[in-house]
Amino acid sequence: SEDYIDSTSIFGGVKKNIISKNFKGGDITNIMGGSEIDLTQADINGIVTIDLTQVFGGTKLIVPSNWQVKAQMAAIFGGVEDKRSAQNTALDPNKILILDGTSIFGGIEIRSY
Repeated sequence: SEDYIDSTSIFGGVKKNIISKNFKGGDITNIMGGSEIDLTQADINGIVTIDLTQVFGGTKLIVPSNWQVKAQMAAIFGGVEDKRSAQNTALDPNKILILDGTSIFGGIEIRSY
């Protein structure tokens, strides 16, 4: 279904634009590869979870500026970096994206445009 993302990248890269107006989350796996996921045209209702597994890889998530993003990752020699600017955009309490999973020698970058 277009409401879920299932992305696997091994020694390569994946670039996806999600346009679902009822996005439900999904799984992203990167092993010595990377993913760029653009969610700027997507919409969520309530709490949505993306499970990330990264080994020597990285993910760039581009999210709407009014979404709340909560990282609940286990990071070993890696991390999660929220590079969204502190704008005057009010965060919507009904739009929460939870990042769950493990990142080993990898990183996650969160951006808004």
